[in-house]
Amino acid sequence: MARRPVSSLNLLRTFETAGRHLSFRDAAHELCVSPAAVSQHVRTLETELGVALFERIHRGLRFTEPGRRYWHDIHEQLDAITRSTEALRRQGRQSPLRVSVMPPLASRVVLPNLDDFQQRHPAIELRLDASLRNLDLRAGDADLAIRFGTPPWPGCAARKLSDVHVLPVCPPAIAEQYDLYNQPRNLARMPLIHMTERPEAWPRFFRQTGLGPATPEREYHVDDYPAAVEAAETLGVALAVVPPEQPLLDSRRLAAPLPPTGPLDEAIYAVWPENSLRLEAIESFLAWLTPLIPPISTEGP
Repeated sequence: MARRPVSSLNLLRTFETAGRHLSFRDAAHELCVSPAAVSQHVRTLETELGVALFERIHRGLRFTEPGRRYWHDIHEQLDAITRSTEALRRQGRQSPLRVSVMPPLASRVVLPNLDDFQQRHPAIELRLDASLRNLDLRAGDADLAIRFGTPPWPGCAARKLSDVHVLPVCPPAIAEQYDLYNQPRNLARMPLIHMTERPEAWPRFFRQTGLGPATPEREYHVDDYPAAVEAAETLGVALAVVPPEQPLLDSRRLAAPLPPTGPLDEAIYAVWPENSLRLEAIESFLAWLTPLIPPISTEGP
């Protein structure tokens, strides 16, 4: 025997709301309809069921006994539907994917192509933190970090994105002035740009390459790596890492007359908390980012 169709959810919701308030007027206010519409929906439901659900009394309603039992039966079910629907909506409105990216990679690779990512993944709202700060991923400071370093990071998963090499960079005119393409040892007397947070960088480079001892004509001291690369566009020679700075070399904003050294023990890694709930969005971002990291090359003489 075929089942009779269940009354529409709209009628059931109206009945449940009227029963909660025992008032057509208050139910109408909650549902943003008129009291007459609520009354008509309840009458339609009563007609379909063949049972009176309410007694209309002065200034309100009173359940009939069948109406009371029916209200208790459907109230829990409708409440469960509401909770499930809201949970699904919250899932669709996921919080932004917070990504911390080392500044060179952010400015040379991520930001210039960000519109492409948003077009490919319109459902992912991306929030970037382009800084050298070492965020605590386990404490929820970010969902994903693109870091320069060496694993492991406790409590985190990591994936290598690229090896890193180091090379001296300077304005093309200064490279020609010191004839670096033909006389690499002239590097030792060029104006050197030092990073106060990495004072060992130049001494280590000269030891490893045998191009020293350094006798620079001038020396400049800046706070950190981004400032050193910026200063290298006008003042002298700084140590840069590739591939993050490769776009500056490809555009000829900086010259790299000497071959890169490396790879370093450190590399560029994607790092995220173990058991992250944002793994699908993280994988989408990394699948987009990885092919954009440029291959390492030098411009040659």
